[in-house]
Amino acid sequence: MVIYPGKLTEVDCFWIGRIFESDIESLLTATEATFLEMHVEIPDRSPARESEASHTIEYEDYDSTSGSYDNTRVPIGLPIILDYLASTPTALSGQTVLDAGCGTGSCLSELRGRIGMLHGRELNAGMQQVAKKRFTDDPAVQIEQGSITELPFADETFDGILCNQVLHHLDRGQHDDADSADFPNVRSFFREASRVLRPHGVLVINTSSHQQHRDGFWWAALIPAAIDRMLIRFPSIDRLEKIFQQTGFVGFETTVPVDEVLQGENYLDPAGPLSAAWRAGDSSWSLTTDQELAHALDNVSAGLENGKMAAFLEEREQLRAKIGQTTFLVARKP
Repeated sequence: MVIYPGKLTEVDCFWIGRIFESDIESLLTATEATFLEMHVEIPDRSPARESEASHTIEYEDYDSTSGSYDNTRVPIGLPIILDYLASTPTALSGQTVLDAGCGTGSCLSELRGRIGMLHGRELNAGMQQVAKKRFTDDPAVQIEQGSITELPFADETFDGILCNQVLHHLDRGQHDDADSADFPNVRSFFREASRVLRPHGVLVINTSSHQQHRDGFWWAALIPAAIDRMLIRFPSIDRLEKIFQQTGFVGFETTVPVDEVLQGENYLDPAGPLSAAWRAGDSSWSLTTDQELAHALDNVSAGLENGKMAAFLEEREQLRAKIGQTTFLVARKP
């Protein structure tokens, strides 16, 4: 992000022509992040970022972060996904596969050339535009905007459906804890997935267990209250197994890629939380209150200064090595 300084500088810069709403949103987000990192109080905050995390508004501004999202988030579990898809009756080269909630299309990019026909469906306009641009010249990858709870495809269209770290963005119902929530939109998605899958097709879900949220991410210990808020949005693994069964799927399996991390090579950056762009790699950070975020950043800064951050990271990594960050779940349409 560059703010054009006019004639006040000799530094190379660019002339701004047309300015779009997304440009202004990106500028405001970058300015806000800079103030937060400088511990400058921001008065009259936007309603979209309340002092206490809301359960009724979208908690992550993907329109603003979509352009840099791939810098802090990587697709994982490709061998697992391919193994699950290969277990269906159709050879990979002849399959049609849907990535439900495809984001910027990074997972589709890894599957391109391995799968016959790929479709990506993404609700957020910013993310969908990034994905669409990525595959502009590839007719074997089709990207469209829309909800995954209503799929505009004919019955028995797909051999496989993927859904990577998306379920927590669906409405969980009128409950304040994950154990009692009925997750109606997750159920709607599963029913739609069953409808558009061919017989013996697979639905592959990439999610995180509650324990993985708490102990699979080293920085989760810095923002425990935000992690608790996030857990409310995630169906437990047991709950997902029941939803699979209730929506007609069979053959439930799980696989944990213990050695893979969602933020890739950037994950173990001890100073990472001090950067708003780094924090944008996981939406849990957007559920912090201003006070919680400031406290977490103070702890990181202090740990870097007193040399204790290395020991903290090592202790947290020992936990992750046992449980991983994510869990892949698969079930099949009879």
